[in-house]
Amino acid sequence: MDPAIASIIVALIGAVSGLLGLAVKEFRSMKNKNDADHGAVMLKLNKVQNSVDKVADRLDDHIDWHLDNK
Repeated sequence: MDPAIASIIVALIGAVSGLLGLAVKEFRSMKNKNDADHGAVMLKLNKVQNSVDKVADRLDDHIDWHLDNK
Protein backbone atom coordinates (compact mmCIF):
# COMPACT_ATOMS: atom_id res chain seq x y z
CA MET A 1 0.00 0.00 0.00
CA ASP A 2 1.22 3.46 -0.83
CA PRO A 3 2.34 5.37 2.33
CA ALA A 4 0.27 8.42 1.33
CA ILE A 5 -2.94 6.40 1.09
CA ALA A 6 -2.15 4.65 4.38
CA SER A 7 -1.68 8.05 6.02
CA ILE A 8 -5.01 9.26 4.66
CA ILE A 9 -6.78 6.11 5.89
CA VAL A 10 -5.23 6.47 9.35
CA ALA A 11 -6.26 10.13 9.47
CA LEU A 12 -9.83 9.27 8.41
CA ILE A 13 -10.10 6.52 11.03
CA GLY A 14 -8.85 8.94 13.69
CA ALA A 15 -11.25 11.68 12.59
CA VAL A 16 -14.27 9.36 12.48
CA SER A 17 -13.52 7.84 15.88
CA GLY A 18 -12.97 11.32 17.31
CA LEU A 19 -16.32 12.49 15.97
CA LEU A 20 -18.05 9.40 17.33
CA GLY A 21 -16.48 9.98 20.74
CA LEU A 22 -17.61 13.60 20.69
CA ALA A 23 -21.14 12.56 19.70
CA VAL A 24 -21.32 10.05 22.58
CA LYS A 25 -20.09 12.68 25.02
CA GLU A 26 -22.69 15.20 23.79
CA PHE A 27 -25.53 12.67 24.01
CA ARG A 28 -24.55 11.80 27.58
CA SER A 29 -24.47 15.48 28.46
CA MET A 30 -27.90 15.98 26.89
CA LYS A 31 -29.28 13.00 28.82
CA ASN A 32 -27.99 14.36 32.13
CA LYS A 33 -29.51 17.79 31.44
CA ASN A 34 -32.78 16.18 30.38
CA ASP A 35 -32.88 14.15 33.61
CA ALA A 36 -32.32 17.30 35.67
CA ASP A 37 -34.99 19.21 33.74
CA HIS A 38 -37.41 16.31 34.14
CA GLY A 39 -36.90 16.36 37.90
CA ALA A 40 -37.55 20.10 38.08
CA VAL A 41 -40.73 19.76 36.04
CA MET A 42 -41.98 16.93 38.24
CA LEU A 43 -41.52 19.09 41.36
CA LYS A 44 -43.55 21.88 39.79
CA LEU A 45 -46.26 19.48 38.64
CA ASN A 46 -46.54 18.08 42.17
CA LYS A 47 -47.05 21.62 43.48
CA VAL A 48 -49.75 22.25 40.88
CA GLN A 49 -51.44 18.96 41.76
CA ASN A 50 -51.46 19.89 45.46
CA SER A 51 -52.99 23.27 44.63
CA VAL A 52 -55.67 21.67 42.46
CA ASP A 53 -56.47 19.16 45.20
CA LYS A 54 -56.92 22.00 47.71
CA VAL A 55 -59.23 23.89 45.35
CA ALA A 56 -61.20 20.70 44.68
CA ASP A 57 -61.65 20.12 48.42
CA ARG A 58 -62.82 23.71 48.94
CA LEU A 59 -65.21 23.44 46.00
CA ASP A 60 -66.65 20.19 47.36
CA ASP A 61 -67.19 21.84 50.73
CA HIS A 62 -68.86 24.82 49.08
CA ILE A 63 -71.18 22.64 47.01
CA ASP A 64 -72.10 20.62 50.10
CA TRP A 65 -72.88 23.88 51.94
CA HIS A 66 -75.23 24.91 49.13
CA LEU A 67 -76.96 21.52 49.13
CA ASP A 68 -77.47 21.65 52.92
CA ASN A 69 -78.90 25.19 52.84
CA LYS A 70 -81.74 24.65 50.35
